[in-house]
Amino acid sequence: MRSPLRPGGGVIFGPKTRDWSIKINKKEKRSAISTALSSSTENTIVVQDFGDEFEKPKTKDFIEALKGWGLDPKQKSMFLMMDVPEKVDKSSRNIGTLRMLTPRTHNLFDILNCENLVLTLDTVDYLNGRYGEENNCLPASMFLDQFVFVSLHR
Repeated sequence: MRSPLRPGGGVIFGPKTRDWSIKINKKEKRSAISTALSSSTENTIVVQDFGDEFEKPKTKDFIEALKGWGLDPKQKSMFLMMDVPEKVDKSSRNIGTLRMLTPRTHNLFDILNCENLVLTLDTVDYLNGRYGEENNCLPASMFLDQFVFVSLHR
């Protein structure tokens, strides 16, 4: 019996599975991400690829690198790298305010939610190709004065 009045019966107004996702057109999504990236340029730092700079996966070394780039580890930061090496992933995994993503896995919420955006040179080229300079998104010349690189070797 499924009657809620009987023992072992059904549940009155039980939980129903709902899909809260919203469909958005591809061009609208691309335009929104392009606008978010171009509006966050004052909080963006472009660095050289630092994946091979870590000898061991240590969070302390990664926090030291963040401070060398002028970033506060307590602020929300998002790193966009073409591929995240295992040492970098393990070094950054323990920092709760940091998101380590690839340009293929980033989304609009992460871009708008972060206070600092850190890109590698390969990522800037990829994003320029993906979202295009015709959308006024990430012209490479805009970041040349903000180029920062810190060596992790002592």
